[in-house]
Amino acid sequence: MSFTEAAQAVLVAAQDKAKALRHQQLDVLHLLQAQLSDSDGLAMRVLKMVSGDQQQLKSSVEAGLKQFPKVSPAPEEVVPNHACRSALSEAQKLSKEKGD
Repeated sequence: MSFTEAAQAVLVAAQDKAKALRHQQLDVLHLLQAQLSDSDGLAMRVLKMVSGDQQQLKSSVEAGLKQFPKVSPAPEEVVPNHACRSALSEAQKLSKEKGD
């Protein structure tokens, strides 16, 4: 899959976070958490525009991630789960349609 540099950076950050949390699979929550970690990124800009509660969203994402099973030792590689594969596939489709 080919994405913009910014999207690739989010994907790498999400994978790193999943590994740090010892999760075997990459989920959309990892992607969202990576986006929320970038105060200048698209997710945070949109959240600010709609006057969303940043801290509440971050806390909800963290709580959701705590529900994922952990493995020991930490995985060297994480693979996208079904939801994440679907989201990435849809993002790829939209990127092609928009010419990004």
